[in-house]
Amino acid sequence: MRWEEFTPPEARGAETRAVMTGQKEVLIEGHRGLFSYETDRIRVRSKNGIWTVSGQGLIIDYFGAQDLLIKGRVDSLAIDGEKT
Repeated sequence: MRWEEFTPPEARGAETRAVMTGQKEVLIEGHRGLFSYETDRIRVRSKNGIWTVSGQGLIIDYFGAQDLLIKGRVDSLAIDGEKT
């Protein structure tokens, strides 16, 4: 048996994953870079399209090669199929 058979796609780095902590922060793992940044909307590139975090007072608290942490008041997280 292969390692991939027992490991979820997000652990292999094959998929983008978001973890929300209430309405205070969103951790996006496996991103492909920033698409746009405003204090009320941050758009992030992924393998599957653009992920949009909307809210108020949004800031990028951490930006790494694989992970991105957004803080502020998060009102919504949406994914569209627009390929980047």
